Amino acid sequence: MAKVLCVLYDDPVDGMPRKYARDDVPVISKYHDGQTAPTPDAIDFTPGELLGSVSGELGLRKFLESQGHTLVVTSDKDGPGSVFERELADAEIVISQPFWPAYLTAERRSSSSR
Repeated sequence: MAKVLCVLYDDPVDGMPRKYARDDVPVISKYHDGQTAPTPDAIDFTPGELLGSVSGELGLRKFLESQGHTLVVTSDKDGPGSVFERELADAEIVISQPFWPAYLTAERRSSSSR
């Protein structure tokens, strides 16, 4: 099975929100151009919850582990001793947030496989 390495933002300094600005999220069935929105069979989080930080894990852990995959989530991405660097060698999939990038260069990839 696959090992997924996910580099996400640190959790909020004051902890995860206890209360959100809204009690619910509007249901979207179609986009403005008529294309239908995704319709997953199930979700294991409350829509609107903060999933883009280390604790939120993009809402992926239960699903991936139920399929036999391994998920490693970190915000430690810089330097040779970082979690990202250590876990990269045998990761088949890397997810990195666009404004918190873990740069996956050819040099970094080849040095992690040694």
